[in-house]
Amino acid sequence: MKEIIRAPHSGFCFGVRQAIQTAMDVDNKSRTYSCGPLIHNRMVTDDLAEKGINVISSLCEAEEGSAVIVRSHGEGRAFYVQAEERKLKVIDATCPFVTRIHELVSQASSEGEYIVIVGDGSHPEVRGIKGWCTDRAVTLASEADVRSWISSAY
Repeated sequence: MKEIIRAPHSGFCFGVRQAIQTAMDVDNKSRTYSCGPLIHNRMVTDDLAEKGINVISSLCEAEEGSAVIVRSHGEGRAFYVQAEERKLKVIDATCPFVTRIHELVSQASSEGEYIVIVGDGSHPEVRGIKGWCTDRAVTLASEADVRSWISSAY
């Protein structure tokens, strides 16, 4: 029989672990949602659904006055504005490292810096980061995109 050795740092990253714990600690006196799945793990999302935390794809799906958990990927500034307009309680489970990135790009962007984000523009974390920038931000997904952008910029 082969020995199975589990890596000492296996499992969920710190940010995801924190988001799941935050969701598990929610007192469900009011309707609670997560905008997008907290994690891409069916067993965990099923457990959360049993607890009453359902996944929505847009804040428009949340009932006014309900609570919405921000997953560890974070959200852009517009998410928080829309949540306030819809009178939603925001339970922010954004990973602290992601929050720090939001702060950095927001500050640099407000100072007129051009922000270059390297990553898949459709990934929630990349969309969230870009959502803290002014219109002077670009997302590049590949080395070819970077080379093309550099050659067109100079």
